[in-house]
Amino acid sequence: MPISRFAAAWIAAAAALGLPSAIHAAPAAGGGMAADNGVAVHEAWARASAGAATTGVVYVILMGGDQVDTLVDVSTPVAGAAEVHESVNDNGVMKMRSVAGVSIPAHSMVTFSPGGYHIMLMGLKRPLAAGQSFPLTLRFVHTAPVTVDVTVRGLGHAAPMGDHSHMKM
Repeated sequence: MPISRFAAAWIAAAAALGLPSAIHAAPAAGGGMAADNGVAVHEAWARASAGAATTGVVYVILMGGDQVDTLVDVSTPVAGAAEVHESVNDNGVMKMRSVAGVSIPAHSMVTFSPGGYHIMLMGLKRPLAAGQSFPLTLRFVHTAPVTVDVTVRGLGHAAPMGDHSHMKM
């Protein structure tokens, strides 16, 4: 199934910003792609967990469809719980807090990256090892649930480089 013209435009924009060329359309639950007019999920990745860590973190790029939408829930079988969090600077101290939802503007991109929005995995059922992958399901107000394969990268892996000024806080 072809991707929407808007997703194609955002993939081109991401490439121009220096994001990895491996950006791909994410399969939706049931093996199809996210609806052409709904939110598309790209570049889902996590860092490998260290030692016996019971928490992990996932980063993604969300591309808005034809209408404003909101990410309201995330889940994965590799953790007891998954929550959307944001990092905030509170008088010079970086803190994380859970958020009820993340707005995705129509035809705009929201990047989950270190120091901003991210998906916390709590109660990992197994270590996250580099080279492996696992499923993650994202639920939205308007878009049907989207399940993506999250690629686990090495501990030293940095976030994709580029201008993240479009990230909504």
